[in-house]
Amino acid sequence: MAFKIVHNVDKAVRQLLGAPKDLYGEIRDQGQEKPLADATEAHRRLYAQYVADFPTAYEVGDAWWQDCVEAFVLDGYKKAEAVDLAYDKRLAGPASAPEVVWFFRTYWLSFDELNGDLPPADRVPPQTAMLAWLVEDGRKDYVRLLTCMPYWPIGLDENGNWS
Repeated sequence: MAFKIVHNVDKAVRQLLGAPKDLYGEIRDQGQEKPLADATEAHRRLYAQYVADFPTAYEVGDAWWQDCVEAFVLDGYKKAEAVDLAYDKRLAGPASAPEVVWFFRTYWLSFDELNGDLPPADRVPPQTAMLAWLVEDGRKDYVRLLTCMPYWPIGLDENGNWS
């Protein structure tokens, strides 16, 4: 919890969880939101790997962000001003770090790939596995980092597949 955030975490959770639902007519059935305990064993294993890898993404994003803020401090701004200026320049704050974006994209696509191999009843939307389960699991620092993003760093290709 080293970095300062400028967003409301609860609101950001709701927005990120709801954002992909706008595209449901454009993509295959992503499944239903469900608690981690009700997910398939494959989902629970992938989630465990995601959580195990998260500290590295967090540390990289935090260090990158501290460097962004420090650059403004070195330009003569006070720490609070530097943080505000850094957020003005990089809206997603520490989640703007290229490695953090890569981390979230990689796991999103991994959950999507797993879902593609399962019947619709067993699928779990990537946003549920990557965010709702962090909330359920009480991983507040990870939720703080992820919700710095105002949107998921993922898109759809011409065939309606996540890319």
